[in-house]
Amino acid sequence: MKFKCLTKELVEALSVATHALSARTTLPILEGILVEAEENLLTLTCTDGAMTITCRLAADVDEDGRIVLPGRLFSDVIRKLPEAELNAGLNERNVMTFRCLGSRTTLSGMDASFFPERPKLEADYFLELPQPLIKDMIRQTSFAISTDESRKILTGALLEVSNGEMRMVALDGFQMAIRASLLPETTPNLSAVLPGRFLQELAKIMGDDEEKIATFMFGSSQLMVTAGEAMIFSSLLEGEFIQYRNILPTDWKTTLTVDRASLAMCVDRAALMAREAKHNIIKLTISDQTMVITSNSEMGETYEELPVIQQGEDLEIGFNVRYVSDALRAIDEATITMNFISSVRPCVVKPVAGDEYTYVLLPLRLNA
Repeated sequence: MKFKCLTKELVEALSVATHALSARTTLPILEGILVEAEENLLTLTCTDGAMTITCRLAADVDEDGRIVLPGRLFSDVIRKLPEAELNAGLNERNVMTFRCLGSRTTLSGMDASFFPERPKLEADYFLELPQPLIKDMIRQTSFAISTDESRKILTGALLEVSNGEMRMVALDGFQMAIRASLLPETTPNLSAVLPGRFLQELAKIMGDDEEKIATFMFGSSQLMVTAGEAMIFSSLLEGEFIQYRNILPTDWKTTLTVDRASLAMCVDRAALMAREAKHNIIKLTISDQTMVITSNSEMGETYEELPVIQQGEDLEIGFNVRYVSDALRAIDEATITMNFISSVRPCVVKPVAGDEYTYVLLPLRLNA
């Protein structure tokens, strides 16, 4: 195998493909990057067994070939090279030599025949979405994905399209995040549960340009996303996702309208003391158009007072401070509503305008 390419373009391709590089595995081949050169294209592939990412770039290929190179080392070597033309050649002993200006590096590779085959997908549904929308939907829901492997279905997020509305839903038993977006009414209905790690890595690959589109292709048990020269494959999670609509409360006894940024700063300060305590609790006391936020530990106590627009009954309620902070970071709008039924029923947090985002949070019992 012999090829030439630009180091800058190779670095960009590596930065995408290595999102699927296996960090801990009993199979050494999965710690490598499959490099394939043919027809003036260089193709890089990484997989962890569940997710596979392939990225292509233009190259001047003199001899076709395939080799698996040590992933982290190969990536680090290329990143350190100057931005110039790279010449690469593979000998009969599976040793690849890289030359760039005055630099020369050799890497020993592994036989590519041992690398897992690229997944084959028969697509039943197609969905084209702007990359920034995908990025935002993942950002605003992925923190609520469960890490409890005993409830495998909750280690992913539900992607649901119904009657021209797309929803991404994540929940872990203590919190639930729902991000919605309108699509053309002709968009086919679908429902699939996407693994959490796949979503986290996909968000890193998605760009901020509204003109850039990613295409989702759904099979019966697999998904492929194409974005530019990258292809991301993942298995879908099997099983029935929780009927989340049945969890959403609809009647309120107390509703607050509050400035999100001001509340976030109060919560962040209260969190400093709450984290010193065993249960990580903050208490919200609502009365007379005021919210008082308190936290305490053996180290001390924090008291925060914030004006709110209150409708309904006074209330005292406790929450895990981390979940409150997560919600306030996820919401982009300046003003939010917090809706309560009682001190032991879920709280629903939403922007004042629109139904794009909904966050449901279970309270914690306060010590008497």
